[in-house]
Amino acid sequence: MTNLESISITREFQQVCDIFKLSPEQIVQDFIDNVSIVDYMCDPYSPMRWANTFVLECVIAQVESEDILIKYGEYGERIMKAILANPKDAEETAKKMVDEWHKAVLEDRIKEVMEENNHSNDKQH
Repeated sequence: MTNLESISITREFQQVCDIFKLSPEQIVQDFIDNVSIVDYMCDPYSPMRWANTFVLECVIAQVESEDILIKYGEYGERIMKAILANPKDAEETAKKMVDEWHKAVLEDRIKEVMEENNHSNDKQH
């Protein structure tokens, strides 16, 4: 996994930590521990949903095109339909679907990198 040593702590964040006797590491770890597409889809009103809400806001702010955002929404709808179709196994179903989505995304990224390498090699020759 990625090491987060390069994160800069703002003055305001440090103030919050000092005032409430919190460690920056624990806040970041708690945030990370609460980011889960599965948990968000299975229990969107959980009191721990705010990390997911923040991440989704980041996704919306950084998305490259409306088409990509629509695709994300469509996949989210597929997960929700599967969850609602079988609430008893909702978490397991959602985990499986998110794992498959993750695998497909990584495979697509590998394919993109390979295509970029092939194009750069073609230009060099």
